[in-house]
Amino acid sequence: MNEQRKTELRVGITVVLGIILVVWVIGWAKNISISGTENRLKVRFQNVSGLEVGDNVTINGVRKGFVESISVDGAAVLVELELESGVRIPKGSKFYVTMLDLMGGKKVDIKTSESEVSIELSEVQTGEFQYDIPEVMSFVGSVSGNIPLILSRIDTALVAINSYLKDDMIKNDLKRGMNNMAELAVELRELLAGQRDQIDILVKNGIRLTENADSLTMSATNFLKENQDSVTASIASLNKLLKQSDKLILKLDGIIDETTGGKNNLGKLLYDETTYNDLRTTLKDAKDLLDLVKKQIKNEGLNVRARIELF
Repeated sequence: MNEQRKTELRVGITVVLGIILVVWVIGWAKNISISGTENRLKVRFQNVSGLEVGDNVTINGVRKGFVESISVDGAAVLVELELESGVRIPKGSKFYVTMLDLMGGKKVDIKTSESEVSIELSEVQTGEFQYDIPEVMSFVGSVSGNIPLILSRIDTALVAINSYLKDDMIKNDLKRGMNNMAELAVELRELLAGQRDQIDILVKNGIRLTENADSLTMSATNFLKENQDSVTASIASLNKLLKQSDKLILKLDGIIDETTGGKNNLGKLLYDETTYNDLRTTLKDAKDLLDLVKKQIKNEGLNVRARIELF
């Protein structure tokens, strides 16, 4: 009887362990966790290329969650990730959809930054899609039609280069050019060796000139510092003189405008015909009077006729 109970107990324990194992395997396969992780993060990708719900989410290669949902968001794809509790993602981290292994499959890999500030899980992040073997093979297939043309052009170029290399004249020219370059290098080396002293002197003179320029700059700086008040006063006086010169020029411009427009006496004298004619007549009468006086003085003397009326 005891043996039968022991057998039944063993069978019961085995069944319970089997059920627990099956439940654990199913939970692991379905990414079911009893820890109650509620860290969800949304990432927007331009392309996910076969990523599916339940695929792994890794942080620097360590599995820390899974893909909860995938939805189309306009021209992009919105992927919702469920992460383990306590996971911290620094700001500046990168999100990639990459190949899981050579056999296929996808995963979301998070490359963290060194920032000490964590991202807000409520904010939608932007991720990138990394091309893997299927995409590369697709690209190679799209350009495979151009490969024969490229090979044909390469073959044509190689034939042309080979024909040039077989030409004795070109070979001689190449040899002559190489010899000339070698001779030029030797002559340049000899020139540098012969003029080394002059080059040293030139370098020293350049250094001395630079030092003199620095000294001159320091002298000018010290002069400006020592005479800052005088220089400031001179500049102020110069500005005042320039302002007064501007006022004088404006007044001269006004006088010239008045003269040109005939608004003052000089302008009337130069540009007013009536004033000019009156002045001309007056000068003519004065000339006639002087001529008459000179004539009387030379002949009879100056005759004065006066009429005096007495009251």
